[in-house]
Amino acid sequence: MDFIRSMLPLEGWKAGAAVILSQFLASYIVNAHSYQHLHNLHRLFQPWRWEREGRIYEDLFHIRGWKDYVPSISHFNKKTLDGNLSAEYLSRYVLESIRAELCHDLSIIFGLLLCLAAEGATDRRILLYLALLNLPCIMIQRYNRPRFERILNRPRKDGRSGIVEFWLDEDGSEIQEEGERS
Repeated sequence: MDFIRSMLPLEGWKAGAAVILSQFLASYIVNAHSYQHLHNLHRLFQPWRWEREGRIYEDLFHIRGWKDYVPSISHFNKKTLDGNLSAEYLSRYVLESIRAELCHDLSIIFGLLLCLAAEGATDRRILLYLALLNLPCIMIQRYNRPRFERILNRPRKDGRSGIVEFWLDEDGSEIQEEGERS
């Protein structure tokens, strides 16, 4: 630990700047992921049994009372959800919630690594910042996603269920649309 601190001494404003930059790095990394890649990661973001499909967050943290007040910087417009329960929209929502949770997970990991280089009280301030900024956002994703997946897993008119692979062309190649991630 002393070796790390001697190579990268972080204290005061340097530590704060490094943590903020690490948050941008996490965002840059996850925004480079295609919907196909997020779909492949989907199994890693399944709810745990103890989460009771997200209900634990309502029971312990009363999440419904505050989740709408947490700001979102996602390009995905969740406000269009009103009345839009198409399988494609819900699939995008689920994949974007994976993107958001992955971003906050990476932010915590990068911040914890920076704590190894931080001096004294600075590492405790970094941990507090990471917890206040990221944990509520992760809880929101883990609360919402199971509810949308339940709707998606109902059989549709075409007899299928689950996430719609809207980003794939008929031949299985990924569709590139203006403004979309590849």
